[in-house]
Amino acid sequence: MTLRIVYVPIACSMPLLYAAARGFFEQKGLSVELRRAPSWDAVRRLLTHDKVDAAHVLAPLALATGLGIDGRAAPIRVRALQNQNGSTLVVAKTHGRIAAPRELAGKVLGVPHRFSMQYYLLCDWLARGGVNPLQDVTIREVPPPRMPRWLALGRIDGAMFPEPFAQHVVDRGGGVDCMQSREVWQGHPCCTLSFGPRLWRERPERAGALLEAVVEAQAELERMDPEGRRAAAGLVVARGYLPVEVCGALEKGLAGDPMSPGDPLGPERLGFAPTPFVEYGVWILAQMQRWGQLAGDVEHLAAAREIFEAEPARELAARLGMNDAAPRLDDVRGFSFDDPLGAVRAAPFCAHRAERPPSPPCSLPAPAVDRIQRILDRLADMAWGAPDLGGSTFEDDELGELERALDESIRARAFAEEALVEHMELEEAHTRQEARIEAQHALIRELGAPLAPVLPGVLLLPLVGRIDRARAADIEERALRAAWERSARRVIVDVTGARLIDDEALALVLRLSRALRLVGAECLLVGVSPEAARALATSHDPAALPRCVRDLSAALGAPKDAIPR
Repeated sequence: MTLRIVYVPIACSMPLLYAAARGFFEQKGLSVELRRAPSWDAVRRLLTHDKVDAAHVLAPLALATGLGIDGRAAPIRVRALQNQNGSTLVVAKTHGRIAAPRELAGKVLGVPHRFSMQYYLLCDWLARGGVNPLQDVTIREVPPPRMPRWLALGRIDGAMFPEPFAQHVVDRGGGVDCMQSREVWQGHPCCTLSFGPRLWRERPERAGALLEAVVEAQAELERMDPEGRRAAAGLVVARGYLPVEVCGALEKGLAGDPMSPGDPLGPERLGFAPTPFVEYGVWILAQMQRWGQLAGDVEHLAAAREIFEAEPARELAARLGMNDAAPRLDDVRGFSFDDPLGAVRAAPFCAHRAERPPSPPCSLPAPAVDRIQRILDRLADMAWGAPDLGGSTFEDDELGELERALDESIRARAFAEEALVEHMELEEAHTRQEARIEAQHALIRELGAPLAPVLPGVLLLPLVGRIDRARAADIEERALRAAWERSARRVIVDVTGARLIDDEALALVLRLSRALRLVGAECLLVGVSPEAARALATSHDPAALPRCVRDLSAALGAPKDAIPR
């Protein structure tokens, strides 16, 4: 039996991906199929319709899915946290560094999902700074891989980016880091490893082996030094689990490098302690109430215990020597675990509703409900991968027309995704080809004008071939820099193999001669052909002409005052 596991390609999934890359699943006798999901809603659909055995999923989304807070409930279990910390508020470069939440009033901000730690930590940070996150800003859901593009297009002014996309945007100059999630709550939970009902109910031994493999990966990641974590990042990227273009950013995030020159925080940007403590679930449920997602009152502790199963991961962590015996709650300021609802009601901008609206009764007949369920089930299959629909038949009624339209949409999406993959493969091949061409051009430029010290204070610059404007500028720049850095007294330019009758080549010779004098070096020309000599003789400024000698031995041996102009 192959276990089907879905994940979103962010650094939070690192323990799951590292376990796969290192072969931990095979060592436990497990066959695992890992697939990327396009969004967190896709992950939720797969869990809800029992299409996967386990999933990398946001901690609040797992809680909302398990309790049916957002649509259909699914009897899932959170068996491990995947990570702590790991998100950063990055705003567009045009806004500059944001020093206080009030500077974001009126802005549009992105979060990975409405049920995410990024959403709740951002709301809490804004509220502490006097900004009502429900009124003073606009918060939109954006899948993490799309966040950089949306920021570049101006669709959002900033976002709570998970790694490695936060570092990727900052490195490329597309945004400015303003606040890291650990500044709000150091050691906060983020993502989880959640199990579907069939796995933990029907195959507990496989569920235990899967959990053990992932926690062992977490223990190994926790023990690594920065260089080890860089190697781990390269391994999961090499296996194709995360995009190649974010490899450098992933290495920095895992290794704990400063995000930018102004980053005041220490190296603990990502942690991998595994225990999903019930206290975390209590806090999350209270935040759902605070921001209007969950009306009425709940038994916070009982509800959290129904989803968050802490003991198996804690026992594994203790056996592996990990320091994960208690929840990290030092930064949960102003919150009471004895009275969660009272704490959020006393917090600023609380939008809790005391009464839950009644659920409207279903007026559809049972056969129609069954057909709708089949439609939803088929849509859930799309999140795992476009299914092979084959030939489908539909009844001639309203639901049949809906099924037909959805069937056509699924086929169109499958074709579009196939075309997109082909386009991306071609684009990637084109990018690699451009990189190879640029590397070849750089090598040609280097070989076409190599600078070599031949005597103390004397550099030799042989020129070969045609010299155009771009090449002339490059030669001039490198020659001047080398003369300055090496304190050269003389630069011998051998033009035996160069074409010196073009305007650009003649201009280069004159500019280079004048510029070298300004940095204290003399320019000598060697190997001037009769044609080049006639072209140089037409210069309107004879004083700017460099000294010329017949061959290299004369240039090396003759004293300065013995060389004729």
